[in-house]
Amino acid sequence: LVSAGKADIPLARFDRDGTPTWVRRFGGPGEDNVFDIDADGAGAVATGIFEGTVAFDDITLTSAGSWDCVVVAVDPEGSVEWARSFGGPGPDGCNEVALGQDGTIVTSLDTAGGWTSPAGRLPTNGGRDTLLLSLDRTGATNWGRRVGGAGSQRGKAIAVAADGSIAFGGDTRGPLVIDDETTEVPGRGADAWISHWSGGGEHRWTRTWGGASDDIAKGLAFDEDGIYAVGTFGSTIDLAGVHLDAGPSTDLAVARFDLDGGLDWATSMRADAPLAGSEVVTAADGGIMFAGRGAAGLTFASPSGELVALDDHPGGTAFLVHVRPDGSVGLASTIAGTADAGADEISRVGDRVYLDIVIRGSDNVVEGNRLTADGKDGSLWALDL
Repeated sequence: LVSAGKADIPLARFDRDGTPTWVRRFGGPGEDNVFDIDADGAGAVATGIFEGTVAFDDITLTSAGSWDCVVVAVDPEGSVEWARSFGGPGPDGCNEVALGQDGTIVTSLDTAGGWTSPAGRLPTNGGRDTLLLSLDRTGATNWGRRVGGAGSQRGKAIAVAADGSIAFGGDTRGPLVIDDETTEVPGRGADAWISHWSGGGEHRWTRTWGGASDDIAKGLAFDEDGIYAVGTFGSTIDLAGVHLDAGPSTDLAVARFDLDGGLDWATSMRADAPLAGSEVVTAADGGIMFAGRGAAGLTFASPSGELVALDDHPGGTAFLVHVRPDGSVGLASTIAGTADAGADEISRVGDRVYLDIVIRGSDNVVEGNRLTADGKDGSLWALDL
């Protein structure tokens, strides 16, 4: 694949054995990128940004500003079903996307404002707002809701429950405003927030946490009666009454809330070096799984205070973690062969877990095959557990 200008969008489908069934490229002379994708039996929906003019098969989109959000749906054979853009005069982009069991598409749009969006007319206040958008499977807008405030807000995590309700989170600089209701934030810099919504767009509750450093909610997942949240924090935070201390580094907070917004438990992953945020997927037992890049001194604390060290016997730098519904650690292991790699995106289908693992250097080995990044990064590893 060769880009038409700056960054372009590669899109591929793989069969169960990892063989590509089709590969597509979309892009124009500007910057084009997909940040997230979700799929079901009807095909896939991807979200991201585009700059200028770009064609998705016979559908041509032109951005209203420097960057606009793009939402594109493809069928199982890779043909574009529809593509839509959202944006105004400034830089706007869609980030996370999740499909409900009925095919409803839920995504987030970070915007500089100054245009009439599905959530109404957006002000230009010098910061950024984030929108929660619901589309049907034909691309028609169901509804849009604004998460705003005097500072900047970002949407970085979305999950959709079996009943269609939605968890939405990210970070904010200053208090959040939703439906004219203000939620104060406890810290300085960027603070983390999560919110709960009905499938029809009714805001139910919002929770925030933060301290002296930047904090964010990066991953969300539902089980039958709760919401899991994972995200980075620095310094010390009070997470709904639970004190967490990252010391001089950046750690990961892991928490579970009930559906009414009450905290069930909160704990942290600790390391001697800064940890990055992580996306989350529900595990078969109702807990969660997530992945990342290991660091010296990496340990996982349960709500009871038990500490579990990362099992590094398989070798490697990327790791996979399973947290049970009660917050205890079921698995914390490096991934064999990941000599210089870190994991980010994660998905589970039945008994298989798929990871997007970024590699560097020439020492990463998969089943005896050496993968060389040649100064760049990019490799997809699929793990069958």
